Amino acid sequence: MPEHIYSDAAHRCSDIITLAAVTGNSGRWVAIRMSDGGWDGTLYDHRADAVRHQLHEQLCCYVQVIPAGMTPQEAEAFLWYNRELYDGGFRMPDPEFQVPLMPLTKADQLKQIEALTRK
Repeated sequence: MPEHIYSDAAHRCSDIITLAAVTGNSGRWVAIRMSDGGWDGTLYDHRADAVRHQLHEQLCCYVQVIPAGMTPQEAEAFLWYNRELYDGGFRMPDPEFQVPLMPLTKADQLKQIEALTRK
């Protein structure tokens, strides 16, 4: 069976995220350079902090460390997806940023108006 070959950037990214996971940093954020899969050596508490500390937001993708770490296959897909988003003029939404949804029903509209006008 042929072995899948992933880019050096994907292996580097995978190693960084997995090391952060096994050292107890689940839930923290890492800014991964899309050019080479490297990072700035800092674990951030919030995605916004990771973005703010980069020279240009679009040079990195932002990964929240999960307990399982990240495989090279996942890293390759994540890097590719973020590159495609930036090339298309988009970016990954910040999962920590809550956007209020537009109410659909009359009852929901009244409830939202009441909540917004409460003192």
